[in-house]
Amino acid sequence: MSMGSVLSAVSALGAISFDNEIRGLLTVLLGSAILMGSVWLIISTNTGFRLGTLIAISAIFGWTVMMAFIWSLYGIGLQGARPTWEVQAIHIGNPSVTDNEANPPPEILDDLPNPIACANLGDQDCLPKAIQVVRVLGDSQQKAELDSIDAGTIRAEVTAFNDALAADDPRKLTGEEVEDEVQRLAEEQRIRNEDLTLSELKGVAPELAEEAERRGWLELGDWNLQTTQAAGEAITAASDYLAEADLGFASTDEQSNTFVVLDAFQQGGKPKRLNNGVWERVSNKVITSAMPRHPTNYTVVQVQRSIYETPVAGQAPSPAQVDPDEPVISVLLRRNLGRFRLPGILVTIGSGLLFLASLLMLHTRDLEVRRRLEGEGSG
Repeated sequence: MSMGSVLSAVSALGAISFDNEIRGLLTVLLGSAILMGSVWLIISTNTGFRLGTLIAISAIFGWTVMMAFIWSLYGIGLQGARPTWEVQAIHIGNPSVTDNEANPPPEILDDLPNPIACANLGDQDCLPKAIQVVRVLGDSQQKAELDSIDAGTIRAEVTAFNDALAADDPRKLTGEEVEDEVQRLAEEQRIRNEDLTLSELKGVAPELAEEAERRGWLELGDWNLQTTQAAGEAITAASDYLAEADLGFASTDEQSNTFVVLDAFQQGGKPKRLNNGVWERVSNKVITSAMPRHPTNYTVVQVQRSIYETPVAGQAPSPAQVDPDEPVISVLLRRNLGRFRLPGILVTIGSGLLFLASLLMLHTRDLEVRRRLEGEGSG
């Protein structure tokens, strides 16, 4: 062997050991050849080359059927496209207005109310403010959590943190600065209370949102109010789309590229459980499993441009405040269920057909061997 051949082989081995994909592929192929090949070799030495090969192939496809079935059942192994939310339309302003020729909304948005805030509970063609619902329907504990500012607690926390700092720490505050910090934090808490959304309210106090809808303060038609947590994936998809769309949110002007997520509404999809009772859980599971197709699932995420505030060095950013002069933007999204389990199902079906074909060949061979043996015996 020449020196050039040796150097070429060393270079090839070095490239393979450096490339993780090639090394992983060769490892799988070598392991499969050793494991399956050793079993095939043992079977072939006992039964013959053809029969041993047929038995080994049948065993491989039988094992593949079981493996792919587990993939399909648990959503592991070979996976397809995952479910995603796809933006279908964007409407600026009142989505229930159908005579807007410049920007007509999709018909599915006709049931949504006007996103402007109601001056008083019970007003028509508007949405009630969540803090108004808390003040009217909330109990003492809910009002204390969602509509109160405990300056004493804030002062105690700021003082405790300030006392724990070293004397030469630049974050150390004087007496007047402590009071200023308390006032700033109290103002931020007031802003969060006033800007509490209905979706956030349903997440922390769902009975208040349901009572407001029962009293007619929240008329949604065929739509359902979603919590911020339940609509988290749709909110992320809508935010990413708005950052790329030509709506000014992705511009270089930092005063125009921020927005606040308001409420989220859902319509369609498989029916949800009404309660956590045993009968309801069982019946809902049976009904949803018996559906041959998934009903189309829609979500509307509403956002509004926020007021830009210059950040202060050394302080956490202030909570975003909605700009009342800007219109509400409604983002309509549709759930794409993807093909998450399809590859596993296809492997299961294909391997099953090949497994049955190999079993049929084994059965046909057994019948032929029996026929020949019976023929020799009679002769």
